[in-house]
Order: sequence, then structure tokens, then C-alpha cells
Amino acid sequence: MHRQPPANNPHQQRGIAILTTLVVAVLIVTLATVILARQSRAVRQTDNFQSLERAWQYAYALEQFAGMELQRDAKSNKYDALDEDWAKWSKNPPTLPLQEGNSVTVGEFRLKLEDLQGRYNINNLLDEKGKLRTNGEDQHLKKLAQAAGLPESFVAVIIDWMDPDAIIQTGDSAETDFYLSGAIPYRAADMPFADSSELRLLKLDIEPPAQKNKALGAFLQTVTVLPFKKTTVNANTTSAAVLQAIGLSSDRIKTIMDRRLPDNEKPFKTTADLFAALAFNPADQADAALEKQLKETLDVSSSYFHLSGKLTVGRATVFMNSVFYREPGKPIRVIMRQFDRAEEPEPKPTTTTDDASNTPANT
Repeated sequence: MHRQPPANNPHQQRGIAILTTLVVAVLIVTLATVILARQSRAVRQTDNFQSLERAWQYAYALEQFAGMELQRDAKSNKYDALDEDWAKWSKNPPTLPLQEGNSVTVGEFRLKLEDLQGRYNINNLLDEKGKLRTNGEDQHLKKLAQAAGLPESFVAVIIDWMDPDAIIQTGDSAETDFYLSGAIPYRAADMPFADSSELRLLKLDIEPPAQKNKALGAFLQTVTVLPFKKTTVNANTTSAAVLQAIGLSSDRIKTIMDRRLPDNEKPFKTTADLFAALAFNPADQADAALEKQLKETLDVSSSYFHLSGKLTVGRATVFMNSVFYREPGKPIRVIMRQFDRAEEPEPKPTTTTDDASNTPANT
């Protein structure tokens, strides 16, 4: 006959106590680890938010500084050229340190200021009523498209994207019904362009995709998107490609470009100075007609400027994209601001079919 051990065996009670202590210790360590991890993450998040807020404040300050520089330039003369102080920001802008207090570096920034009227405004194509302008704007854009490697019909696609009707310009163009049939359906804007990146949404049949991206990238370097009011091209800041597209001969383009040479730097200060140098022949009917057309297209001053750049404070990075409007006798205004849009990289080859333009999915 076997006897049962007493229920209050001291050895059993000691083992249960040790096990309970270990379980409690593990729970305490686990809880402490979780608390420390959350606290560390909260500290990092707070530091990131503070860095981002500081970066935004610095971005606003740099934007105001750029605006003051443009305002100062407007008071000093009535023309805009690449030899002026503001234009130095557009020539290989360096990365500069951002310092506080006793020259303590807290970050860095790089800024680029560009005259947007050195490019051709796509919105010049249509007037305020949505009708195609008849001063050769479509022909100017066709020449820029061809120079970039795009088909001439792409200009008709641009017009149909903007105009309010549903009638296509040519058989190669497209309206809303085409874009709704794509793999990613969307509608045509039926209004002026808000941003040049919209061009990547338009119908464009070029193969391979790498060639399409390359051609679009080249086209985007010569065009811009400005408000619907027709804007002129600044002869002091524009490129030879734009000058050629608006109808100038190679000799006259050389006359303009030679004024920008480093050892010359004699920008045109008035439109009278510009057209005197271009020497149009009033006895030649075609030359006189071209001069009349160009007097509505060329100028020597600008109202729209683009500030772009990158600013880093701590772990935070802000990409600056602001468009200034400078009106004579009035304070400069920021009419567009995007502090989160990265600078557009150079076009890169792609191997996918989901590229610049949306096309109907194959069934």
C-alpha cells in the first residue's frame, strides 16, 4: 500500500514559485523592450517631423529670397538676360551648406532659377474661347516636335487634349473616347494644360518605349505651360531650337546667340534694339510679314520664372518647385508651388508597355 505525498510538499511549492518568478521576469523584460522600442520610434518620428518642418520653413525662406532677387532685378532694368545675377542660379548650381547659429551646418541646398519664357508656351495654341490661334502657333510647335523626334501629328493630339469639343483634328489624334478605352481609363482635359507632365498622358505611337521617352524628354526641354494669356518668348534667354521653330533663319539666330558669348554679354535691352539687329527688309513682303508676326512673339523681358531645387535638413528632404509671376509695378507672386515633387530625371529606357501614353489594352 503506497502513501500519497502531502499536498503541501515544500519542494513542489518552491518549483512553482521559481517558475512563476521566471514568467513574471520574462513578461517584465518583454514589456520593457516594447516600451523602449516604441519610445525610440516616437523619438525618431518627432525628430523627423521637426526636421521636415524646419526644411519647409527654410524652403519658404529660400523662395522668398529668390522672389526678392527677381524684384530687385526688375527695379534695376527693364530686360532679362543670362548675364544677370538671378540667371547665375541656372548655370550649374552648386550644392551649398545650410548653417545656423555659430556656423553650424544643419543641412544643404541647391537652387536653380529659370526664365520660363525662354521656352515655348503650349497654352499659346488656343485663345480664351478655346479656338486655335491663327498666328502660326501650331506650326511653331510642330517644328519643336519634329526637332525632338516626335511626329508632326502630336501637335494635333495636344490641341484635342485642350479644346472643349469632341472632334479630332486628324485621324492620328485622340479625344476622350480613346483615353477611356485604355488600360488605365481617364478623360481628356478639355482645358489648358496645368502642367507639362500632362504630355506623358497623351496618345503617342512611337516604338520602342525608350525612343518615346527620349523624344518626349527632348520636347519637354523646349516647352513650358503658362497661364492661358498668350506669352512671348524672351530672345535673351531662349534656345536656338525655339528661335528656329518660330521662323528665324540661321543667320539671325547666330546674331542673337552671339550677343550671349562670355566675352560679349550684350543682351538686347529693348525690342527696338532686337529688331534692329535682326535687320528685316521692309521691301521684301515675306520678310515684312515675318517681322510683323515676330513682334507678337519675341520680347526681351519676362514675367514667369521657375525656381527648382533640393533642400535637406537632418533626415528630411524637400524638393522645391515654384513658379513666380512678376508684373511691372506690383509685388511678385507665387502662382504655383510644389514642395514634394522631385526634379524630373533624364529620360531612361524602359522595357514595359505602361509608358508615356496610355493605349488600349490588347484583348
